[in-house]
Amino acid sequence: MCISPYVSTTGATMDDLGRVGIDPMAGVDPQACLYAGDAGEDTEAWKARRWQSITASWASALLGECQYHRRDAAAWGLSERAALLRKFRQRQELTLNTAMAWGSRCEPRILADAGHIIGVPMVRVNHMYESLVYPRMGATIDGWCLPDPMWEVEAHPEFLDGRDERETGWLAPLRREVYRLGQEYGPGLVEVKMKRQRAIFRPKGGERDPRLLFARGPEAHHETWGIPCQHAYQVQMQLAVLGSRRAGPQWSMLVTNIGGMDLRAWVCMRDHDFCDYLGEQVSQFWEEFDGVRDDLHS
Repeated sequence: MCISPYVSTTGATMDDLGRVGIDPMAGVDPQACLYAGDAGEDTEAWKARRWQSITASWASALLGECQYHRRDAAAWGLSERAALLRKFRQRQELTLNTAMAWGSRCEPRILADAGHIIGVPMVRVNHMYESLVYPRMGATIDGWCLPDPMWEVEAHPEFLDGRDERETGWLAPLRREVYRLGQEYGPGLVEVKMKRQRAIFRPKGGERDPRLLFARGPEAHHETWGIPCQHAYQVQMQLAVLGSRRAGPQWSMLVTNIGGMDLRAWVCMRDHDFCDYLGEQVSQFWEEFDGVRDDLHS
């Protein structure tokens, strides 16, 4: 009997799975992006490149959907776009706080725990990329999800934080979806977050935004591709940079550890039209930055 070799709809093969995480161009669309280095090996180069491109971590601020950037803009008496331009013109680095320091240190462990609990191979990277399709757009990725359609890894739901099916039942359908996506599209991206608590952002004097809840399950966050909205735009920009309509990663997984022992995960597909919209917004930002247009108060 002849067994056909595995080939996804994007052309990914079993050989590609073996090279992802080792060869930085494995899994990506080489016509969509350039490899720009390892952020973990050269932190200063990574910081410098952050000001040469709008990277995925700025996506929410670019679209006016970042609660922390909104707070900065209000404190300065500026529109959100004007505040973002100010940060780039002054190259204003984010102040490293305790949450960020712990998040960076714990990312490899969270990724490993997610792979163990969900039951899917994952590999940690710190690769930077620059888009060839959308000028001056870039992304740094945390890792890859590598579901092997020929061999499923055992899941470990006993580590889930929950008392009943309502709180832990999201794992089985998510796992099925991940292996389906791997079969159809090949490897996916992984974005890792650490949260100190389940509480959601509350502006000073304001009410909590229910959209920022880290709700579980396949029906959660349907307005933003199934990903919590504060990270959805970052994930879409990563997919925009590394892939295209025809090749490269077509899906991504967000994994987070809340409070040290509550692991949660979500998956989303690349939204091709929204990726084009992101490219338009990035182009408009740089036109404003370079003084070609003045939409600061529009």
